[in-house]
Amino acid sequence: MDDKVEFLPTQVLREPKIKLRVVDRESIEFLELCDSLREKGFLNSILVRPQNDIEGEVYEIVDGLSRFTAARDVGLSMVPCIIREISDKDVLAIQIQANAISLETKPAEYAHQIKKMMVADPDLTQSQVACLIRKSPSWVGSCLSLANLLKAIQVMVDRGEIPLQNAYMLAKIPKSMQKDYVDKAKLMPPKEFRPLAAACVKHFMEAVKKGKMDAFYSDKFQAVAHLRSLKEVEEEMLRRNTGALTCTGEGCQSVLDGFYAGLRWVCHLDRPSVREQEDNIRRQRERQVLDVRLD
Repeated sequence: MDDKVEFLPTQVLREPKIKLRVVDRESIEFLELCDSLREKGFLNSILVRPQNDIEGEVYEIVDGLSRFTAARDVGLSMVPCIIREISDKDVLAIQIQANAISLETKPAEYAHQIKKMMVADPDLTQSQVACLIRKSPSWVGSCLSLANLLKAIQVMVDRGEIPLQNAYMLAKIPKSMQKDYVDKAKLMPPKEFRPLAAACVKHFMEAVKKGKMDAFYSDKFQAVAHLRSLKEVEEEMLRRNTGALTCTGEGCQSVLDGFYAGLRWVCHLDRPSVREQEDNIRRQRERQVLDVRLD
């Protein structure tokens, strides 16, 4: 089917089922777009595809969601549209291609969308994805690597808090160690952070060969209960040194809260004891990493 260009009423247009991001109506770019539409109208058509599974004349927006939203906000009733038959896979490819050079691009967000496209079509190779979105295979590979980052770090990357080159290197570091390097990734220039991250990855690979993976992988910290000595409990009963501090630190608001706070203290599960356990585990892990590097 050849492309058709028509003015379509806004009521027959639908937002895309797959979209890379939500339109930010508070952004300067969007407000400027609204001003431009009021003064000059549309300079470029938006791309839509027929919704054949819905009764009536309905079209899904493929590219141009911001322009459509702005047109609706400023009260325009008709939108110039390029109508094209497009598959679901090609919809995502077109969106990625259209937005990859945008100032509002969110790299980690795109990584997940490209990954989603590859999951939807298991036969799709990284090189084929690169052709679809008109980017190099190395760009696609680097982009996909961002999905290996911890969720909180992905948010930092999308906010621009971490330079992309540093983010690509940080993604190669085991997840259990990424938090240890995230501040350096934020502050160090890429030429300094790159060798630091590369050294960590090298030590990790050496640990894999030597079977010393405990230095890099550890389960989420969980405090372990162990009883205080009878002497320590008796001394607290007599001297009452820590009871008030424990109840305050545990946020006790009733007698029952105080009772259970006391039990946690006896079991080394009060907050200071848990922090001490976590610090000890962290120091032990750091020693393990150091041992791997020295080997």
